[in-house]
Amino acid sequence: MNHAFAFFVSFYSGVLELCGLFLVPVLTRLKASANWNIFDRLSLPPSTQAMRGAFQSVAWVHAASLGESKLLVKFIAVLKRRYPAQGYVLTATTRAGVDYLRTISDDSVIAIGFLPFDTLRLMDAMTGHFSISRLWLMETELWPSLILTCMRKNIPIGMVNARMEKKSFDSFKRVGFIFKPIFAYLDIVLAQSAAYALRFERLGTRRSAMRVIGNLKNAVTVARPPHGEKAALREALGIAPEDFVVTAGCVHEGEGRILRNMLDKLNNGGGMSVRYIVVPRYLRETPSIAGELGAPTAIIRRMEAHGPWETCLVDKVGVLEDLYKICDAAFVGGTFVSVGGHNVWDAAQFGVPVFFGPDFHTQQESCEQLIEAGVGFTAATAEELAGLIATVLKSDTSGFAGALSAFIQSANARRDEIGRMLP
Repeated sequence: MNHAFAFFVSFYSGVLELCGLFLVPVLTRLKASANWNIFDRLSLPPSTQAMRGAFQSVAWVHAASLGESKLLVKFIAVLKRRYPAQGYVLTATTRAGVDYLRTISDDSVIAIGFLPFDTLRLMDAMTGHFSISRLWLMETELWPSLILTCMRKNIPIGMVNARMEKKSFDSFKRVGFIFKPIFAYLDIVLAQSAAYALRFERLGTRRSAMRVIGNLKNAVTVARPPHGEKAALREALGIAPEDFVVTAGCVHEGEGRILRNMLDKLNNGGGMSVRYIVVPRYLRETPSIAGELGAPTAIIRRMEAHGPWETCLVDKVGVLEDLYKICDAAFVGGTFVSVGGHNVWDAAQFGVPVFFGPDFHTQQESCEQLIEAGVGFTAATAEELAGLIATVLKSDTSGFAGALSAFIQSANARRDEIGRMLP
């Protein structure tokens, strides 16, 4: 083992322990410990079930924030198909990430919680208590004490959806004599691109360990939600089985007027009767988006409705996927303003046509993939958007059904291909 790396990590771990010893009491008196979840990070994640003897092995999968936690859940689905007798410990760095992971209901998940502070003491306790046999890190979550602990215990480490930006690459390169052992120890790196893979290789990762899989957010299991689940969600919102529903997710201020014009075109000139669910990207924009949508717009703050509505605005976080599940078509916001779009796969995974405006520069690859497959559609105006929705779901239903069938086969084949790459 590289002595410079071991010395650095021991020093770094000791500094963290001292900081905890002196700062935690101060932060507790300042009542900052709850906001930062300090005591959660000073202990191990709570177990969700008894684990001993229940699984052949236990893998630890760690993500940083909410976005990586969503990818973690997709990766768990791949792992479960490959290793059906394996249990999982899931951690995240941020509160939003942990809160999302805690919504998972899965018998193979042993524990969920915050990543403990990166000290050698806590990482040794973590890997020992849960009998960790493998560690998976999402994107670029390289924690020195965690990695040194795995090296000492011969626990293999893989990187998932790995990326290495130029700035990070240059920083690691400057101190390569210390951090090279980290990259040399990785036994598999599932990289987002060939450029990222090359940077990992230049930092010391073996070429034989590199796999280029593209962005994991594009590797989804595409399927309509179970009928009973969809029916229950629709019933709670007062939506009848025969109602046609469009869910607009991640909507920004400035897009409400366009959506209102589109809805009017569909209901008045498109020969369709549509119910419209709008979910703001930011709750602080709810009042302005409601004003843009105009009356009558119902504001719903729980997943239930207490009266009839044609257009509703959902003023609640964490429910977007459920609202995509119950729709017949989805619109992804941030595309009629200069934001550049949001994750179209959140909707596409449920087998519905996905519509978006002309500005999707932050989601270019994903949107083009959906367009090419015939399950995604872009429009420049409200009128064009209304026409596309009417065409896809009224005039050309068989055309979309055929495209969706091919898309499902392709998406699931890609997921299985990633599974075959795993060690």
